[in-house]
Amino acid sequence: MNNKTLRVIMFGGLGDVLLTSPVFKAIKEKAPKKRIVVFCINKKMQLILKNNPYINRITSVSFWKNPISFIRYYQNKENFFTTFYGAMQPTLFCNKNVKEIIADLYNVTLTDKKVQIYLSDEEDRNAQKRIAAYKNPIVMHITSRTTSNQEWQIHNWNELVASMPEYTFLQVGLEDEKPVKNAVDLRGKTSIRETFGLIKYARSFAGVNSIYSHATNAFDTPGVVVWGPAQPTIWGHENNINIYKAVRCSPCLDLILGHPCPYDKRCMSNISVDEVRTALLRQLTCPSTSNR
Repeated sequence: MNNKTLRVIMFGGLGDVLLTSPVFKAIKEKAPKKRIVVFCINKKMQLILKNNPYINRITSVSFWKNPISFIRYYQNKENFFTTFYGAMQPTLFCNKNVKEIIADLYNVTLTDKKVQIYLSDEEDRNAQKRIAAYKNPIVMHITSRTTSNQEWQIHNWNELVASMPEYTFLQVGLEDEKPVKNAVDLRGKTSIRETFGLIKYARSFAGVNSIYSHATNAFDTPGVVVWGPAQPTIWGHENNINIYKAVRCSPCLDLILGHPCPYDKRCMSNISVDEVRTALLRQLTCPSTSNR
């Protein structure tokens, strides 16, 4: 952290990129003249960090894009920050939010703990125009790419939507994710940044622990997140109502990783549709949702 340039190689999933975003502001607050360069392993990571005013350069790890940095990295001639918090197995050994865990790794303190997303004026206008077409819109994301153990059963989502006909559920995600009955199907039809815009102007959010549940924190969008093998103490956000059943075997995310749950995902199946509906209605009647 004493060098003039901080070079970061971004590892992990897309949600981890969002969770790392507050640290760049903290670094600049501590060392305003420090130059921050972030190397991303894919284009989606670059899109997530786009327009971040605390990052001087966002680029890829490709040799053709950065031949000199690539060579100097393998020759150990430049310092690159590559520490990834996942290796710490936070569900087993940590008891504070992951944003603060990441900040500790960079030796900074977060004065602003919110996830950082910076939409352009055009992106913002387009999001407002698109969301205005729906009555009482709620963005929904039901799939976890980390592990299917974090997913609530599809019939629960179907029942939830059916029980709230006065609201419009917008299902976002990838095309191969299971469709929810009676939800507006936006799977594969919106980019990451377009989805961020929808989350910003939706009345609420409903989903699982994923990139989009983290995105709600950037805009203080009041949501409801169902939790299973990972606990909200570490990955959750205060703007959401986090529903978590601490059964004897959970949290197990860092123990079984992507392997199937041997206990039929009791932590998820113990969450009722009525609980989620009640929590959503509570969020929707908050004063903060009145202007959405």
